[in-house]
Amino acid sequence: MTVEVLTCTAAEILRGNLIPAGEQAGIKGQLTIPEYQRPYCWQEQQLSQLLTDINAHNQQTPDLSYYLGSLILHHADDKLNIIDGQQRVTTLAMIACLLESGADIELSFAAPESQQQIKHNLAWLRKRMDTLSSLVNLEQLVFTIVVTQSEDDAYLFFETQNTGGVRLGGPDIIKAHHLRAISTTHQERFARTWEGLGKLNKTVDALLKGRYWQALNRRTLPSHQQTQRIRDTIVNELAQETGTGPDVAYGRMRRQLGLSGEVFMQTAQQGYDVRQPLNEGINTIHYLAYFQSLYNRYWQVPDLPHLQEYQSFIEWLQNLKGCGYLQNLYEACLLLYISVFGEEKLEQAAKKLFRVVYSRRVSNQKAVREKSVPAFIKEYPVLDWIAQSYTPQQCFELLDNFELVVDSSNLAKDENSTKKRFIKAVVEHFQLDIQPENYADEFSIALTLAVTEGAQ
Repeated sequence: MTVEVLTCTAAEILRGNLIPAGEQAGIKGQLTIPEYQRPYCWQEQQLSQLLTDINAHNQQTPDLSYYLGSLILHHADDKLNIIDGQQRVTTLAMIACLLESGADIELSFAAPESQQQIKHNLAWLRKRMDTLSSLVNLEQLVFTIVVTQSEDDAYLFFETQNTGGVRLGGPDIIKAHHLRAISTTHQERFARTWEGLGKLNKTVDALLKGRYWQALNRRTLPSHQQTQRIRDTIVNELAQETGTGPDVAYGRMRRQLGLSGEVFMQTAQQGYDVRQPLNEGINTIHYLAYFQSLYNRYWQVPDLPHLQEYQSFIEWLQNLKGCGYLQNLYEACLLLYISVFGEEKLEQAAKKLFRVVYSRRVSNQKAVREKSVPAFIKEYPVLDWIAQSYTPQQCFELLDNFELVVDSSNLAKDENSTKKRFIKAVVEHFQLDIQPENYADEFSIALTLAVTEGAQ
């Protein structure tokens, strides 16, 4: 690994001439932003914080330079590719432009999001020219620069740190990994594809549950509060552990054999399987794009005139209160079902999955804790029931055999309990003929009949 570490001022960086302290010669190159970088996303909050921090520093230690963290650059030919730090560098480039500091920098931004945000931030900064002139001296702003000769080495540094501004999440890092695996000819096209996906966090969360919580290769997912471990898990599963090869989509195929030996082949869906192995580059990008489209179409903003009953049920389900952890599991089950069976019997599946997944809302004495969800899946492997079924009917048999148990705690005494409000909402939606005083005794039977028989 060839790595150079040096200290440079913002002025030197913006001139594209990195000069190590005490040396005459430096590392020269035109600063560029690779296609696999996320868009420029600093907003007024980050700009204001930067100016506030510089002002505080100037007031307390005016004779010392202000440290802006580290930048990671990949030195290739006559270019210095910004691997980590483009938010700060871009912001300083805008300030330098407004101050007419003589910076020699020509950064290019293809993403419309970047262009719009830069335009907005320039207007915001221009209104504060007096502040910029009095506060910002690019010769007194200092970075630690990590310069690598290998893009892989730069990526290793990039993967393990983010030193300022809006912290990188797992999806941001796997984006960099997979765009790097695509030829430069097609990088811009797939960078635009990625940016068009929007926020991937919810989809990635559902996919990780579908891939991790299985009987044959069960793995533990970190708590949502363990942000660093979640980030590392995403990078490991959807970047580091991906293989090399073509864009391959696996799925269930049904072959119908005729009397004379002819074969008719059918598939319920045309996309990818949640648990399939992945290859880096185009394969994983298409995999994530496919499931993001499913998540948006069948959960986030359903617009399914041919599945009106399903759509109405999902819209109702989204408004249930006190079921966040269960909703996350339900989303994983829904994506897995659609990846196997498409829209086949989807209305019935949605309600049968609801009865099983949301059973924790009534079988628990009080609140549903996050750690209780993986324990529930270990005891009742609903994700495996879906993945290992050949037909919806086979899956439904497993779901219908699940015994729904109601814990009567907080039903008779506490009129305002989350559990009682949940049961009341379900009773009203499914039009169950039960009185509140009989919830403990009749809810399980009534809902089971409504879902397992009424949904046939």
